[in-house]
Amino acid sequence: MLQEDDKNDAQTAIHLVRRYVKDEKVDFMVGPVGSNVAAAIRDEVHRSKTFLVVPQAGNDEITRELCSPYIVRTSFSIWQMNFPMGQYAATNVGKEAVVIGANYVGGKQTAAGFTDGFKKQGGTVLQEFWPAVGTADFATQFTQVRALGDKVKVVWYFVPGSTSVNFLNQYTQSGLKATVAGPVTNADEFFFDAMKDSAVGFLGSGGYVQSIDTPRNKAFVAAFKKRYGRAPVSIDVQGYDAARLIIDTVRRLNGNLSDKRATRAAIVAADIDSPRGYLKIDERTGNLIQNIYITKVVKNADGKYGHEILATYPKVQDTDTSCKLNWN
Repeated sequence: MLQEDDKNDAQTAIHLVRRYVKDEKVDFMVGPVGSNVAAAIRDEVHRSKTFLVVPQAGNDEITRELCSPYIVRTSFSIWQMNFPMGQYAATNVGKEAVVIGANYVGGKQTAAGFTDGFKKQGGTVLQEFWPAVGTADFATQFTQVRALGDKVKVVWYFVPGSTSVNFLNQYTQSGLKATVAGPVTNADEFFFDAMKDSAVGFLGSGGYVQSIDTPRNKAFVAAFKKRYGRAPVSIDVQGYDAARLIIDTVRRLNGNLSDKRATRAAIVAADIDSPRGYLKIDERTGNLIQNIYITKVVKNADGKYGHEILATYPKVQDTDTSCKLNWN
């Protein structure tokens, strides 16, 4: 197993892909994290006919109009993660929302998924705000939300990385009362120490939280904590499932990966006992079909923070039909 850092840089990643394919003659590549990088390496992967398993990048187009029979995901499409939250919020929280999303492709796609689900359940998006990536102070947006008055029932947001900590902490300090929602990664175990009580009540949507109450997940959480000294989050499970997918594929083919179509068929047929629950590769697109969980951050009696599962949307499948798999 070879490992390199693409530095979240498209050109670096393209050079790595070329080297892995030409010099190392790898059977599988796993990565990247960044959606921008996934888009950049797509053509190199497809031309080389080398299978890429994507454990994190969620940009919709990779399993839609830019799909390839050589690309599969163990993460999610951005739409898939956020559409159910729109449905849940409009049905259970309120019909009026404000959307705040970082002004880049990932932010736009993430917001679009929520908005799609919200509007289809009769909700109305009162206003959208698009702060620049890296914005650390959201006072301007919160002032504008306050001007809309009590009719705002949901404030949905997505800003990448650690700026999510700033957002929730500042939202609590602002005194705004609308329910805050977004991808579960906005407020997960990586951020609890920095957010503390500001995270309580946040509604999240995603494919995994450690509170999934199944024997399989409990065993995984215990083993992960023993090995790494911390609780697993979604990106950990997505990487774990990527490895399980490759192992199952190789076993099904008795190690013979020379037939690309047979390898793809084995990937699609793979049976992965995932900690997150149901998991299946969509043969039409290479995206995952998986459960999406709606969660709320709670503070337990022991003073620790966690996710309470409020609803499960089973076997969510990206419904876009723009993928046309081409083997050439």
